[in-house]
Parts: sequence; structure tokens; C-alpha cells
Amino acid sequence: MAAPVPSVKVPEKEEKVRRAVKQVLKCDVTQSRPLGSVSLPLADCVLSTLCLDAACPDFPAYCAALKSLGSLLKPEGFLVVVDALKSSFYVVGEQRFSSLVLGREEVEAAMKEAGYSIELFEVLSQGYSSAICNNEGLFFVVGRKLGGRV
Repeated sequence: MAAPVPSVKVPEKEEKVRRAVKQVLKCDVTQSRPLGSVSLPLADCVLSTLCLDAACPDFPAYCAALKSLGSLLKPEGFLVVVDALKSSFYVVGEQRFSSLVLGREEVEAAMKEAGYSIELFEVLSQGYSSAICNNEGLFFVVGRKLGGRV
């Protein structure tokens, strides 16, 4: 039997999040400096969720984006990527967007080429209606930035 889920009041949760968020920044992974002229301390971890396959038109651009995100990390920092596996499109409202089709092998190769060791790679069998997205699941990968690379 699963443990009961504690009830959380939405307004209280919203207020907690508002207090915690210090700044919202534009991030363009297609640029070598993804935060533009904004200067921040290097991070222990960067999380990318359901966006790299849409931002990158091809495999070299995907590798470059991973490398770009590495510029935000401390040496030995972690990059966590969550995305759709082998998806060529997704739909938001009435708008259809193209997506870079990536399988596990391509993601692993890109992470290694961009200077990360792969600490964890999981595939979840999460699918969507074929009218919304044609993925074969979701993946999450944890990469560790290697030494001074990336």
C-alpha cells in the first residue's frame, strides 16, 4: 500500500516558490554563452527538460548545445537532461513543432562528445497520444562534466 500523499495548499506552495525564485533568465542553448551577458557563479547542476530536441535542428547542434550548457557548470558538475525518445514532432494547442529524433545511442554519443561521463541513463515507457507526440518514451540522463572540459 502506498503512503498517503500529504495535502499541500496551492496558495502556500505558490508563495514558497515565489520566495525561492530569485531571478528568471533567458537561456539560448544555441549560443556559446547561453545566458548572454549575464554572469552567474558556476553551478553544481543544470537541468534541461523537454527542450533540447526542439532547439537543435541536427546532431551537431545538439552536441554544441550540451557543450554550451557545460559552460554553466563547475568542473565535475552535473547536467541532467530529460526529453522525449525518438520523437519527430509534438503539438502544443493547435501548433505542431518539429523535434530532433534521438535514440539512446545518439544521446549517449552526444554527451560523450560534449565532454560528459554518463552517470545514469534511464528510459521510461511514457508515451503520449500519437496526435500530440510520436515518442517511444522519455529518457533522463545524468552527465558529469569531465575535468576542465566542456
